[in-house]
Amino acid sequence: MRRKIFFVSLLALLLNTLCSIEVHANLCDLSTYVFYGNGMFNSQYDAGRSLVELDDRLRAAGDLPNDGWKFELSYNHDEKIYSLFEVFRQRMGDKAASYWRWLGSLAIAPDWFQDAAEDLANRFDQAEALVDADLRRHVQRYQNLLMGGNRVLVVAHSQGNLYANAAYGNLAGDDRIPIDAFGLVSVATPASRVAGGGPYYTLMYDLVISAVQLAVPGTLPGNVTNTVSDSDWKHHSFIDSYLNGDQTGPLIVSSALSKANELSWPEPQVGTGPISVTLTWGSQPDLDLHVFEPDGSHVFYKQPLGTSGYLDQDDTRYWGPEHYFVEDCEFLDTGIYRVAVNYFYGSAPQTAQVQVQAGNLIRNYSLNLPHSRGIYGDFSPDPVAKIEVIGSPDGGYEFNVEGLD
Repeated sequence: MRRKIFFVSLLALLLNTLCSIEVHANLCDLSTYVFYGNGMFNSQYDAGRSLVELDDRLRAAGDLPNDGWKFELSYNHDEKIYSLFEVFRQRMGDKAASYWRWLGSLAIAPDWFQDAAEDLANRFDQAEALVDADLRRHVQRYQNLLMGGNRVLVVAHSQGNLYANAAYGNLAGDDRIPIDAFGLVSVATPASRVAGGGPYYTLMYDLVISAVQLAVPGTLPGNVTNTVSDSDWKHHSFIDSYLNGDQTGPLIVSSALSKANELSWPEPQVGTGPISVTLTWGSQPDLDLHVFEPDGSHVFYKQPLGTSGYLDQDDTRYWGPEHYFVEDCEFLDTGIYRVAVNYFYGSAPQTAQVQVQAGNLIRNYSLNLPHSRGIYGDFSPDPVAKIEVIGSPDGGYEFNVEGLD
């Protein structure tokens, strides 16, 4: 409400015109984004291999062009034994008491598992933080792409399905997000459902999922078998057991292509360009995104139009996003762009989640803000990151992104 006071009619008209031009000009640049969500005990290297294999299979089967289809990794960090905690914690609706009740029933569990569970009991807060950080990062990326007018499909394997289901629920609760532009295809899922009603494929003899089915009633049953053997004795590997399977491989590929093409194209609400910065937060009413451009221009709610870019989403109704972007390289200035946040209004500590995209770089930052500062914070917002833009000899640009203390 307070923001509207600052938008005098001339500036509002100019900004709305600029946003309208950007949205229509970039319609041809919109893409279908396919994410791979990895399961437990996967290093980032292993998850990356799975993404590359998925990319290759879908492009070959669908004759997909390089433009218009983009592949990214929604990485769930390998927390070693803590991943066991995550599966049951996520299935139990984020209630630790349910996890302890389940743990107490494991009379037949092997000693190594009992020991691991005891270790988890002593490190509950650590495991909790690891889960939440990954999920927040995933949701913010999906939200930014959907509000930019793109379609998003997640092909999730194993524990990655729990993250994908949770992300779907988060996005479906935001009435600005057209949830029919976001879809899931599940592989070897330990969940009881596929959010949004997408397809799933679990081997009848997948030993990992069979163990989850015994421990947690309601887990989706196995529904497919391969006629060729695979090199993973657990029959759970995304590449060896599923993509290389004579039955599961074609099913996953065809379902992913079909599901992606069923997704709607959402109306763009934020712009895209060589630099994009997105701010989201939690339950408090109002945080503000600030960007200081290389020539000293200060872009924020009072001055949404800068020399290089502008603020096209200024949110006081939800919990973000607030969004700044540089529309095109012709508006890009070399030098340092500084990103900052002001906790404008609220009654409790808050955590700012900032995602910076500069060229092909995507970086995520969290900033703990103990109390609101009101308009006084407008003059000295808390620093988050800096984006360095360097002109290259061939006339292009190079980008560096660093966090700031």
